[in-house]
Amino acid sequence: MPNTNTLEDLVIQVRRDILRQVHKVNSGHPGGSLGCAEFFVALFQEVMDRNDGFDMNGHGEDLFFLSNGHISPVFYSVLARSGYFPVEELNTFRLLNSRLQGHPTTHEGLPGVRVASGSLGQGISVAAGAALAKKLNKDEHLVSTLCGEGKTGKP
Repeated sequence: MPNTNTLEDLVIQVRRDILRQVHKVNSGHPGGSLGCAEFFVALFQEVMDRNDGFDMNGHGEDLFFLSNGHISPVFYSVLARSGYFPVEELNTFRLLNSRLQGHPTTHEGLPGVRVASGSLGQGISVAAGAALAKKLNKDEHLVSTLCGEGKTGKP
């Protein structure tokens, strides 16, 4: 379990990652990403029970679904900093043929992404379905989601 200073340092690094990603391509949504840095770091470093490796089924681990996908820079940074893929890949944000596009997708096979989040507001229904599946399977692990306000897509 990381200590508070380690978590604070990680939040600062995640914010640096966000600004570097968005600035490099002059595209993206830094505001929502910067505002959610603590949430993502706490969730992935302290709250979630994660398996080693990544598979789409999510059996025996906590799950997270991002609904407001335009805050992908923070999601990508925390996934990379949590070991899902190499940190160097953050340099490919929104470039052609990159797995790190403006909204996370599943067809690129990016570890940590279980659902595409281009359609704002659908994460809550996906999370509810995943939670029901866990209940039916007697899997007591948590399901979390982050949703924006819907009409404007801002968190």
